[in-house]
Amino acid sequence: MEVKKRLGKRIQELRIKNNLKQSELAEKIDIATKSQSCIETGKNYPTAENIEKYAKAFNVDVAEVLDIGHIKTSDELLSEMIEMLKSADENEIVTSYRVLKGILH
Repeated sequence: MEVKKRLGKRIQELRIKNNLKQSELAEKIDIATKSQSCIETGKNYPTAENIEKYAKAFNVDVAEVLDIGHIKTSDELLSEMIEMLKSADENEIVTSYRVLKGILH
C-alpha cells in the first residue's frame, strides 16, 4: 500500500478514535471537509503544517500521526502472518490456532 493511502488511513483511525466526524476535524485544522476526505482516502497528502494541526487536534506527538507501520492491506497482513507461522515452533502454532479460532468462531 502506498504511503499516501497509509497516512490517510492513519489520520482516519485517529479521527475515529477521537470520536470526530470528518467535518469536525476539518474545522479544527481549518481545511475543507472535501480536502479532509481526500486526505483520508489517500488522494492527497496533508501539508506539514496540517500534520502538526492533526497532532494538536488528537493531543498526540507528530510522530504518532506519522506512525503508519501497522497500516497494511489484508494481503500484506496475511503474508506476514504466514511467514510468522512458518518460523514458529509447535507451541506457538498451537497457541496461534487457539487464538484465531477463538476470534473467528
